[in-house]
Amino acid sequence: MSDDYDDYMREAAMEEFLEEQLRLISEEPVFFYLAKYGDAIEARVSRCLEQARSLIDAGFHGAALVRAATGIEITIRFFLARPLVQGAFLSDDWARLISEKVLKGRTVEDRELLPAILRNWNVEITNVKLPDGSQAWEHILNKIWPRRNCYVHKADDASCEDANLAVKCLEALLLQVVALLGQRLGFTRAETGCWSVVNVKNPPEFPNMNPPRTFRREDPFFDSKIKNKNKGVS
Repeated sequence: MSDDYDDYMREAAMEEFLEEQLRLISEEPVFFYLAKYGDAIEARVSRCLEQARSLIDAGFHGAALVRAATGIEITIRFFLARPLVQGAFLSDDWARLISEKVLKGRTVEDRELLPAILRNWNVEITNVKLPDGSQAWEHILNKIWPRRNCYVHKADDASCEDANLAVKCLEALLLQVVALLGQRLGFTRAETGCWSVVNVKNPPEFPNMNPPRTFRREDPFFDSKIKNKNKGVS
């Protein structure tokens, strides 16, 4: 009985070890992607958010809707889909294709791609709520993107309500999804103010023992231009 129990415990320990190693393997590319590109991505999203608010105050609701919706798209593509898919497939091409499916897909399966990807990271995007208790993801799919498209392609009017809703959804994604994912991956952005500097956790008795880890910042949008130029795409 003792031998069987020992074998069982060894197998359980091995399974736990392998599961942890697989988790680390999948998390490492995501961590380094965000450490490298996170600050450049956040700068663009923050600019979209600030400009959308200013445009609302000035009464330019259509332009505000477009700007906030662009911030949502950048958040989904560069903060979520690309790093998480690259973490699983280690392929930028796969990440790009799936990002486009998430953003432009019209089928139920396309719309479920991002929630399914995030569930593997224990993040439930369909639970992201606005201050009034409504679901941000439902608003993004069924109101923000359709109304943005109608404003841009059909010259429909956009209301102040539309623009404010887009701003609230972008704020909710950043706070309840991006920030949560960053914390789970070990980022200390709340302390350092950026993605590229990560505080090393120490025991309380040695608070200053290790300096922060600092990563080289790069811009994924600039990198994309270089890749497209090398491929002959203008």
